[in-house]
Amino acid sequence: MTAHPARARALLAAALLGAAACTSTTSSGAAGGRPGIDADSLSRLYARLPASRSLLAPGHAAARTFLLDALAGYGLKPRVLPVEWDGAPAADLANVEVRLGREADDAPLLIVSAHYDTVEGTAGADDNGSGIVVLLELARRLAGRPMPNEVRLVWFDAEEPGLVGSGRYVESLSAGERQRLIGAINLETMGYTDRRPGSQSLPPGAKTLFDPGDRGDFLLVVGNLQSALLGRAVFEGLQPEHGPRFRSELFALLPGAGWLFPDSRRSDHARFWDAELPAVMLTDTANLRSPHYHTPSDTVQTLDLPFLAAAARGLERAVLHLASAPPPAPAGSR
Repeated sequence: MTAHPARARALLAAALLGAAACTSTTSSGAAGGRPGIDADSLSRLYARLPASRSLLAPGHAAARTFLLDALAGYGLKPRVLPVEWDGAPAADLANVEVRLGREADDAPLLIVSAHYDTVEGTAGADDNGSGIVVLLELARRLAGRPMPNEVRLVWFDAEEPGLVGSGRYVESLSAGERQRLIGAINLETMGYTDRRPGSQSLPPGAKTLFDPGDRGDFLLVVGNLQSALLGRAVFEGLQPEHGPRFRSELFALLPGAGWLFPDSRRSDHARFWDAELPAVMLTDTANLRSPHYHTPSDTVQTLDLPFLAAAARGLERAVLHLASAPPPAPAGSR
């Protein structure tokens, strides 16, 4: 099914109107009686998050139960969306989704996602416990908050064996949902930093287009050309968090579905690109920086939780801005 790129561009352009005000959309502290996001709040979630969440491990089912309990504790009503996959017929696979804001056929739609499975033999604190806990913090902060647009938070299953859960989810989107989609923001491996010179590498050939420096001290917003406006909106939300311990970089110039640099496709946002839907990934660049990627040493003790908290606060700011953007005027209107 084809997407509606002109409609998506109009939605994103509307979202970016008044982007200068994005910095004041929310603060890093308490709002509406909700405690803010900081390293301690993330640490508390990590303490409850089951490790070793590969598809047939006990931690996989336990992680889904943890998500459902946490979301219910925020007063939300999570949905379990079963995923069928012949590649692991013995595995119990399911995406977990919550819907926030205004659910209506004319409401612009924003999706924010993270996968909750791991490869076998790793605790998965960065990949992708970091995305899990940031998305949970976003759920906590947005729960019960009025928003004129619809926001869906989705924890995808079975990312590691081939973007299975996200593929099924994108396939399930109706023509109407695709038409009103602002875009998807995918959270993938976000919490590791290494500020030493030479700690950051890039895919072969990437430096000719994008050079963030050789220190692994930034969060990268990756998008294709179709997602450039979405990437800019997310980047604008992150910028107020910039300081000595956090910075972000934006690279949203990839043509098509990102095949020019296959490393750009290594998470669930690629399924949206394949369907010609706008999507960006937020990442610390995984094994291009971290020696712990897909190893038993991927533990919370290796992560930079203040950095991850800054990323979560910036994401919240961007999401609130996008969730409040007016829909574009109908064609021909004045």
